[in-house]
Amino acid sequence: MRRFIPDSVLGSVLDAKNNFMAQGKQTSRTFAQITSDFTFGLNYDSIPAEVMTAARRHLADSIACALGAYDTEAARVVRNYAIEKGGRGDATILGTERKVPAGLAALVNGTMVRYLDANDIFVLSRGGASGHCSDGTPGLLALAEQSQRSGEELLTCLVASYELQGALAETFHFRERGLHPLTSVAWVVPIVAARLMGATPVEAVHACGLSIATSTVLNTWLRPARTIPMIKGVAVGLVLERVLEAAALATLGVTATEDAFETAFSCFGSAPAMDPTPVEQLGRTWRTSRNMIKRYPAQINTQAAVEAAIGLYQNGARADRVRRLILYGHRNVCGDVQGSPQAFAPASREAADHSTPYVIAMALLRGRLTSREYDGAPWETAEVKALMAKIELIEEPARNRALDAEGMLGVRLVAELTDGRVKEITVQQPKGHPDAPLSDAELREKITWLLEGLAPAHVPGRLLEICNQLSTAEDIQQLIETCKLTPA
Repeated sequence: MRRFIPDSVLGSVLDAKNNFMAQGKQTSRTFAQITSDFTFGLNYDSIPAEVMTAARRHLADSIACALGAYDTEAARVVRNYAIEKGGRGDATILGTERKVPAGLAALVNGTMVRYLDANDIFVLSRGGASGHCSDGTPGLLALAEQSQRSGEELLTCLVASYELQGALAETFHFRERGLHPLTSVAWVVPIVAARLMGATPVEAVHACGLSIATSTVLNTWLRPARTIPMIKGVAVGLVLERVLEAAALATLGVTATEDAFETAFSCFGSAPAMDPTPVEQLGRTWRTSRNMIKRYPAQINTQAAVEAAIGLYQNGARADRVRRLILYGHRNVCGDVQGSPQAFAPASREAADHSTPYVIAMALLRGRLTSREYDGAPWETAEVKALMAKIELIEEPARNRALDAEGMLGVRLVAELTDGRVKEITVQQPKGHPDAPLSDAELREKITWLLEGLAPAHVPGRLLEICNQLSTAEDIQQLIETCKLTPA
């Protein structure tokens, strides 16, 4: 049965689209054309040194996040699926010697990069969800391997991917419209993928149109009243697989609309207002270095709370001597998914890393928070439940204002001890934030615990070394070889 859009609805959509187009200063070109021109015009030597340094660090961090998730249930399921499905040996499943079609490699590796919730995230100057730019990295790495691109070309495309996602996050507020920020990967990474495939800028625009029309991601799993399921990690891999298919089809001549961005913008509402300026200024304002390399495997808004809890532990506070824990913070750490009633009783690994009470409890119990603090479902134990019950989350208007105006993610954590003493820690901005970046030693420490029990002790240093000198196609092969964790 054919479905018809009523004239009244179609007219309002077209009016909204035209109004948005009128806001731009370059209405002669669509968003897809602007982003394609930027991507294909970018070259390695034109990228500022500090941006390239950030890209190398992000690549090492992303690969370490993937390897750290190698033994998780989600990774095992999608890895077995990809191996059984088989096909051409285009790209490597990280941690193995097995090669599968690039789309399947992106499915597996994308799931692993995202699964621990330890991968980087773009930091907006305002509060709000922004998206993980490294979600696109596994697809680009698979294509670089398949097409035997140089390390410099991979890094250039990595920067393009980060810049496009950052600009789009500043233009279009995904979550406020019911979309998951992962949508930015589906909408802009096809353009970068097309470049790696040897396509033309025009074909990249069509790749973008194909993907926007078929791979928009609804925010169906991040709801305060629901337990977060495994899709939180696997969705990234599924999107990347579709992204690579869209780019491949476009290079074969499959066409789509050139104004897919503008049509999508209009379909998902006009509030809050959208500003096309960030996209139009690509290459003049750089965003790659505005990505946070998380110190801990937990949701971005909980990072300061974890840091504060570890600070209390280092200051002598112990969980068995705590009578009450009070966290003073903004709405995104004290409310939403992170501070909901369900967060005090997480029922899955995916829910635990989005639970403010859980990550505080584990950090205070063990004096650290690594991926090991999720092994064996500690959230089900009486000890952790009892400590979470002592935690109170207090939302402060002043911190909400600082979040909205300056993107401040800080908290104050107060521990009332059984002997009457009070200890407290204030974190202004969590470590790893662009305003408080991880040092090289701290990044290496993170990679070390991610690979603990999975790789020899020299691998974290070797991974950083290769990413820091990545240049040739042979370097990419060395990088993939270094990631091998298991026999073929």
